[in-house]
Amino acid sequence: MRRGLSLAIPCRADEPSLVETLESLLIACRYSAPQLPPITELLICMNGLVPDRECAALTATRAFCRRHDIPLHEYWLADRENSSEVGPAIDADLIATDSLPIPMCRVLLTERRGKPLAWNVLWSQASGTSVLFCDADVRVDQEAVRLLQARLAEAPHLSVVAAREVPVLNGRGTLWSRMAALPYRFDFGNAGGRLFVICKDALPGTMPEDLLLEDAWLTVAVGKTRVAKEWQAQVYFLPPATGRDYFAERVRTEGGKLQIRRVHGHLLEQGPIATYRWSDFLRKITWHEYPLVCFSLVLRVVARARARLALTKKEFYALYRPFPTTKTWSRNPHESDEQ
Repeated sequence: MRRGLSLAIPCRADEPSLVETLESLLIACRYSAPQLPPITELLICMNGLVPDRECAALTATRAFCRRHDIPLHEYWLADRENSSEVGPAIDADLIATDSLPIPMCRVLLTERRGKPLAWNVLWSQASGTSVLFCDADVRVDQEAVRLLQARLAEAPHLSVVAAREVPVLNGRGTLWSRMAALPYRFDFGNAGGRLFVICKDALPGTMPEDLLLEDAWLTVAVGKTRVAKEWQAQVYFLPPATGRDYFAERVRTEGGKLQIRRVHGHLLEQGPIATYRWSDFLRKITWHEYPLVCFSLVLRVVARARARLALTKKEFYALYRPFPTTKTWSRNPHESDEQ
């Protein structure tokens, strides 16, 4: 393991806006390069790939690397039948990095689906002593990488530092996106999974591949006393904008909470995943937001019942599905209407 920082992105093969995520991450790395440890590599695990079918995310990655003169190497993972390696292995130490904040990009391709699966692949392949995980559908603030790494370096007891997740609304947003954005105004004490840095020795093993809430599992698996959120480091994302996507996300969230209690309950001995004083929450919202809060609480109860019912017939990961309205970017995240 080389001393340095690995950049890791789990990505579905059908991700439509990976290139914008890559550009924002590169800008953040360039902006803070003197304050960062050496970046060892950019790792991208593309899951759900269909052989011999064009993949927009892979095409975008190739174009991104050509545009910025970043050496690119692609590998099919061994779980593919008749797997083959594309491109030779390279030694990052041999690459001149004076003008490259990202010395190389390795894309790991698999037909299997699942973010936890992709996370485990990236975790096993990362060569740095710390790893910056970034979702494939976000925009990274230019200060975020530096702030996360600085917080981790100045607090030796920490193993995970997560960014503040900032929802972006298109225009004034829909009822559903405004309701989904509300909780992100508050710090519930859990690590967000969209952008965070983690020490390579933080976990003894891998992540269960059927997890619905990877960030919640990480919070309790690493240990809440070793997890922090850096409020000044920001990552922008789109909340669900339709009732269908909002409710599906709530069902997945409630199913994920139930999964952790049922399957990983021993991890909760240190306390609940997220806590917040409801009296503070109610004082900090405006009067016209109370109907949204009440409506969201009712839907939360319904979603919990729906998740329990579904889990009598299905496995946990069957509750997972992508949310199309969280992929449709149309505005600059710095122009966000934060809720």
